[in-house]
Amino acid sequence: MSIQKLVPKDPYKKKIRLKMYRVVSLVGVCVSIVSIIGNQICAFPLAINVKWLGLLFLCLVSYLASHSKKYADGIVFALFIFLTCVFLPFAYIDSGGNKNNTLGYIFLVLIMVCYLYSGWKRAFLVTALVCVFIGMNLLEHYRPDLIAQYPEEGHFIDGIIQIPMIIIVCFIILHFFTKEYKNATEKLYLLANYDELTGLYNRRKFNETMEAIPSAPGRPICLALLDLDNFKAINDTHGHHNGDIVLAEFARLLKQHIDTNLHLVSRWGGDEFAIIYYGTREDLERTLNTVNLAFNTYLKQYDIAAENSISWSIVYFSDYCSKKDLLIAADHLLYLEKQKSHISCNSKTSVS
Repeated sequence: MSIQKLVPKDPYKKKIRLKMYRVVSLVGVCVSIVSIIGNQICAFPLAINVKWLGLLFLCLVSYLASHSKKYADGIVFALFIFLTCVFLPFAYIDSGGNKNNTLGYIFLVLIMVCYLYSGWKRAFLVTALVCVFIGMNLLEHYRPDLIAQYPEEGHFIDGIIQIPMIIIVCFIILHFFTKEYKNATEKLYLLANYDELTGLYNRRKFNETMEAIPSAPGRPICLALLDLDNFKAINDTHGHHNGDIVLAEFARLLKQHIDTNLHLVSRWGGDEFAIIYYGTREDLERTLNTVNLAFNTYLKQYDIAAENSISWSIVYFSDYCSKKDLLIAADHLLYLEKQKSHISCNSKTSVS
């Protein structure tokens, strides 16, 4: 089985397509109504509106179907087959051949097809558009008698109505997709770089920033690893929901006391956090002591009182030749700090 089949479909992308189906359907309804009115203004025969009435009906059906996730894709695909294989050829023949605005509608359909479809559906519809275009021109060249003829004045008025309408519709569709995919890109950026629970940077962003720091920085840069000492007790006693609340509160305290525009504060995973601090160890120590004090006060509501509810280690980037050695040293120091905290806690328990 291929990797592509194992990866679930993106629900956000599907949501965009459903919204686009509705936009396309409503645009089709509006274009049909405007075209019918325009044909009346140009004094074209009533029969010329048959294709627009058919399009109006199908667009209304596709709009209603777009609210059904089960049938939306199939019905809208059928609409595009109708547009490509029935509507465009009929419009070309019935509206005066090259003198009408069919080419503009071909490009409009092409834009919508490229945005809405991929794979074999896109290939099928694009190929059909090319074949229809060639077929229509061949028909006009070899059988001009089959092409309806109208006065030049009618074509002129029709062009003034139809071309601006096509431009406006293209703008609406392009604007919609630009806006939706910009939102999707921003959402993906947030998911790729931020921890959803705490709002801090995630481990991926931390690793990326670590790699960007030069091996011999010209100013003091510290790496701090932090661990919440009593987090397991909170989860076991008060449940994981409260555990998430505690993590979010700790993250808020970090953001309150550390300027995240200057320093990188990240959730490393679980109850572990990492900070890349552009300053001295002493400054960071003072800040973390303040955070620790505030966090201890907060934890009293969970019946947890301790002198230290956080363990941390701080090392300078300049003291190590590689980022790997830096992380190993910081992790080892954090382990020792946690051991000290555990021994201190046990000794106080024994005394009491």
